[in-house]
Amino acid sequence: MSKVPRRDARTARVLADDMRAAARAYAARGWAVIPIEARGKRPLVPWLEFQQRRAAVSEIESWFQRWPDANVGLVTGRISGVVVLDIDPRHGGLESLAGLEDEQGPLPRTVEAHTGGGGRHIYFAHPGATVTNRVALRPGVDVRADGGCVVAPPSLHPSGGRYEWAQGCAPQDLSAARMPAWLGQAMQAAGHSRHAPSHWRRLVSEGVAEGERNNTLASLTGHLLSRGVDPEVALELLLSWNRTRCRPPLADDDVVQVVQSITRLRERERETGEAAG
Repeated sequence: MSKVPRRDARTARVLADDMRAAARAYAARGWAVIPIEARGKRPLVPWLEFQQRRAAVSEIESWFQRWPDANVGLVTGRISGVVVLDIDPRHGGLESLAGLEDEQGPLPRTVEAHTGGGGRHIYFAHPGATVTNRVALRPGVDVRADGGCVVAPPSLHPSGGRYEWAQGCAPQDLSAARMPAWLGQAMQAAGHSRHAPSHWRRLVSEGVAEGERNNTLASLTGHLLSRGVDPEVALELLLSWNRTRCRPPLADDDVVQVVQSITRLRERERETGEAAG
């Protein structure tokens, strides 16, 4: 991730040219392109139709003439032939990904971008059948697929960091690898996990041991929020549960991070139209 210097008129023109050129190149690759707000993640156009059709070159040109500072967005899913694993280090994504790879083996080498916020976007080939978006597959790990979108290089993050393709992993360097079977299975399991009340009662009364604490906190947070519990109330309940039931307890700051991560992801899931990044 590189920082972009304070922009003068010439620098702004160069950046605008880079964005426009990237958008055209992605469109030529068969990816569905949309414009994203400058240094942001929200699409600048209603983009439901671009989940069904790719924008014409003339449309892309008109967007970037109208909004020369716009970021470049890619609509994920079957329309572009990609599924993107979105890793957010601010909410434990790197640790969660390491845990997944410990369990399932390393991810295959594939197309990958470094996000402007220090995260990773890992691209896989879309399998053809519908793949739904998944928020908080693990803490800090989202999946962007059919009906989703991501911010793409060379866009600018709100922090000023620039999205960049990882060395040797740009789309012109290699093709997106097949999505690992275990990832699809994990998404399916997460989407269909509906535990009986006895499951939650057991967790609350018995607690969990080291190695299960973070994932259980994330599950309990999601369970409480989905039933309308205020996030601040959920946090206080889970801080108390952690101190009395986890073996050993996590630091309070770790609990706060997990609860805030799931709360933020739930809020983002409810919002329409925000790209991952």
